[in-house]
Amino acid sequence: MSLWVRLYVGILLLQRVLSKSISNGTTIENRTDTLEKSSELLLLRINSISDILTSLQTNVQREDKRPLFYVELSEDTHLNTNSILKFDIQVIDEGNNFNTGDGIFVAPISGVYLFSWTIQTQFSQHVQTELRVDNIVKGKQLMSLGAGAGYFGTTRNVLCTVNKGDHVWIQTDNHYTDHYFDDINGGVRSSFMGMFIQ
Repeated sequence: MSLWVRLYVGILLLQRVLSKSISNGTTIENRTDTLEKSSELLLLRINSISDILTSLQTNVQREDKRPLFYVELSEDTHLNTNSILKFDIQVIDEGNNFNTGDGIFVAPISGVYLFSWTIQTQFSQHVQTELRVDNIVKGKQLMSLGAGAGYFGTTRNVLCTVNKGDHVWIQTDNHYTDHYFDDINGGVRSSFMGMFIQ
C-alpha cells in the first residue's frame, strides 16, 4: 500500500475516532480535551509521514546521481616503478569522489563499474600501467615504442565489481624504471575515466 493511501486511511480513521470521542463525552471540557489530544496525535503522524517522504525523496536523488569521473594528466610526466598516476585536471566528477591530489577514486556505492584509461607517449618510450582496486590488479596496459613510432596513445577498458569504499587508481608496474607520459602540444593527454554501471 502506498504512503499516500496509508495517510488517507489514517486520516479517515482519526476522523472516526474524533467523532466517536466527541459524541461520547458528557461535557464541553471533555470534548475539548479529547479533540486536542487527537489533533496532537494527528500532527505527530503527519510529521512522521513527512519525514518518511523526505527520506524517500533523498534516496531517489542519490540513486539518480550515479558516480562518474573523467580526469587528465596536465603535463609531461616521468614515473618510476609502482607509482600512482596523479591525474590532476578534473573535467567531470559527479559526486566529488576522485581526488586529484593523490589520483585515487573512492567508490561511494557498490556495484559494477566501467573504468577506462588512455596512455599517451612517444617514440623510444616504454609505459606499462595497471588498474588497481584496493591494490588488486584488475587490468594492465603495455606500450613499448621503437625509435620511429612517433606519438602514440592506447586505451584500455575494464568492467569490474567494486565495493563501497574501495580505492581505485592507475599506477605503473614494476617492469620499467622510467615510464614517460607525454602531453603533446598541451592538449593530447593521458586520461582516466570511471562510471557506475549497475
